[in-house]
Amino acid sequence: MKFPGKRKSKHYFPVNARDPLLQQIQPDNESNVAWVVGIDQTLVDIEAKVDEAFIVRYGLSAGHSLVIEDDVAEALYQELVRNDLITHQFAGGTIGNTMHNYSVLADDRSVLLGVMCSNIEIGGYAYRYLCNTSSRTDLNYLQGVDGAIGRCFTLISDSGERTFAISPGHMNKLRPESIPESVIAGASALVLTSYLVRCKPGEPMPDATMQAIAYAKKHDVPVVLDSGDQIRYRR
Repeated sequence: MKFPGKRKSKHYFPVNARDPLLQQIQPDNESNVAWVVGIDQTLVDIEAKVDEAFIVRYGLSAGHSLVIEDDVAEALYQELVRNDLITHQFAGGTIGNTMHNYSVLADDRSVLLGVMCSNIEIGGYAYRYLCNTSSRTDLNYLQGVDGAIGRCFTLISDSGERTFAISPGHMNKLRPESIPESVIAGASALVLTSYLVRCKPGEPMPDATMQAIAYAKKHDVPVVLDSGDQIRYRR
């Protein structure tokens, strides 16, 4: 098994020898270079402050989480932008966050597979996703889509109550042919979540996931599975 991440020192407690953190770091041995690769339903967490009328206008249930249609999500988002109600836009997604955190903590490369808007507006949600992801996370293999990626809206009322609206967009449109075998073959692990196979009929994400697993099996790459929550199994 290949072990990713840079180990800059081998001492973690005070020793008599010179501080290993001050020693010159030896160049990486290219033969030992590895990375972590993950597949995710790419989505953006969008936080905004709204009034009660906003919640009612979009047919949401205060304090609850609902899935909304793409056209409703776009209208909702545009109103938030138009009225300058958005407070934060973060890169979300279970595996996307895992790849980001790994690259930050290990100071090493990770690779994220998924979809991304082909047309990115400066300052928009897709732009914020890219800006807020670690530069050590390789996003070059994302598949372009004509439309929105996933959006999870957190709408905070004046009373502080949070209402959630989720729009899948095209986050499940990752195709099997967009899975690069060479990236899987050189990885130390393939990281997945069970949510990848919970899609609408005809969406290609489950097939893309199985293609990645097949490549991992072919090249003896361990597969790490995040099983999700209990709701996943009750459904």
